[in-house]
Amino acid sequence: MKNYCSFLLLFLTISLFAQVEDPTRIYLVRHAEKMTNDPKEKDPLLTEYGNKRAIALAKKLKYKTINNIYSTNYKRTQSTVIPSAKQQKKDIQLYDAKILTVEAAKILKENKGKTALIVGHSNTVLETIEAFGSKRPIPSIDDQEFNYLFLLTIQPNGKTKVKVMHYGQANSYKEGAQMMH
Repeated sequence: MKNYCSFLLLFLTISLFAQVEDPTRIYLVRHAEKMTNDPKEKDPLLTEYGNKRAIALAKKLKYKTINNIYSTNYKRTQSTVIPSAKQQKKDIQLYDAKILTVEAAKILKENKGKTALIVGHSNTVLETIEAFGSKRPIPSIDDQEFNYLFLLTIQPNGKTKVKVMHYGQANSYKEGAQMMH
């Protein structure tokens, strides 16, 4: 009888731990430095600094398991996560930053209990954090700021937490105005 009770207690303990859901983790970054030499170019490539920053992002996330990678449909955002996508052996999925609430719900559903990486723009990254139900960890991202890396953790009960980190070299401030369009 004693062995039976011990076995039952062990079984219940294991069952309880098995039912605990993992939090969802979402890394968010702004695209790296883009070319600004042609003001008419609406979809520029990354600069040399930007390409180095994209590699630095992959190095920063090297030991993290990223289940899905999301980018807006711009060369600069996709180029920012190409090294990470290659390293993680993942395709880059496109999302529409004009409908962040809808996209956040979709991304959350696809990544429940997993980890995702999202790249956006100076005027969409913090808004994306808000679309996931969290508060902005900083007031804004300036045109010359590229080294922010946010980790949004969403608990199964919906409670959120945002950690602010940096990656790559300090912001260059040498690339000219870095606007979304």
